[in-house]
Amino acid sequence: MNNPFSLDFGTEPNLYIPRTEEQNKIINTFNSEIPSTHMYLLLGARGSGKTVLMTAVSHRLAEDKKWLHIDLNVETDMLNSLAANLYKKTQGKFPKVKFDVSIKGVSISLDKDEKYSDIQLDIDSMLKTLAKHDIKVLITIDEVINSQNVREFTTYYQHCLREKLPVFVLMTGLYKNVRALQNNRSQTFLKRAPKVSLSALNMRRMAKQYEEIFGIGEAESFKMAKLTDGYSYGFQILGYYLFESKKKAVDDKILFEYKTSLEESSYEKIWEELSPAEQKVTEAISGFEDNVSVKTVRESIQMDSNNFSSYQSTLENSGILKSDGAYGRLCFALPFFKEFVQHQI
Repeated sequence: MNNPFSLDFGTEPNLYIPRTEEQNKIINTFNSEIPSTHMYLLLGARGSGKTVLMTAVSHRLAEDKKWLHIDLNVETDMLNSLAANLYKKTQGKFPKVKFDVSIKGVSISLDKDEKYSDIQLDIDSMLKTLAKHDIKVLITIDEVINSQNVREFTTYYQHCLREKLPVFVLMTGLYKNVRALQNNRSQTFLKRAPKVSLSALNMRRMAKQYEEIFGIGEAESFKMAKLTDGYSYGFQILGYYLFESKKKAVDDKILFEYKTSLEESSYEKIWEELSPAEQKVTEAISGFEDNVSVKTVRESIQMDSNNFSSYQSTLENSGILKSDGAYGRLCFALPFFKEFVQHQI
């Protein structure tokens, strides 16, 4: 048997814990006769399973002959890519199209007297043709950023909403990147888009997977699940190293490899993306026991309530911290992240 766990980021692993509730919510909404929204933003820390959820939704919808799935890359000219994909993936469904499209690899005939004007007009025409055939278009965008390519696409998407074109969008992104995009004057409409923030995976489901793969008891499988704190990437890494070891329990060597992979593949990048002030708050929290009070941390670094609340909110929305709002207590949401932060000081 091959190792069913994966060390890769951004791919759908062979074995994973499905987020059934979130997946069904998105699919049912998009399939509704009168959808309450045409867009969802999937937010979470690196390795929290955003891409896996997006992929699961797109695969489910792509199985339906009334859906067309197009994946766009934020590093490309997204509108040209959209036009090219629309044409290539629907050639068999369209009547003859009589407009010119300046897209590499796509050649569409143009009546002699017609003049090419705007790529958006061409996309409009194709989408209207799809609408006549009751075909919906799902556009997925992974790791959205605040770039000109993305802003041009989202501005066009807003136009699609006004024109009631059959376009649905599923985007993943880090909280800071999505916030930066939303804060552009032309992009504030994105603040109204529903967000799905990915929380910890269900411990019982994780333990059950470990139990079945490794043939271990409930106690040992729950012990493994707790080492992940519900972190999706942690679930994969820990399972991978235990499988490779051909052992039935996590020992010191496996735990060392697990922690090292977390740091090198995820935590170092997360740390680099924090501002100096956010790092300061994070370092302060790491100096206390779990579930430390907000007041204790804030006073230890002599920071006023407004500033601390702002940094706390960013760290929580980024999937790094979790808090008990009722009692104002904080702890880290990622496994062994506290230990990692202490090594940075």
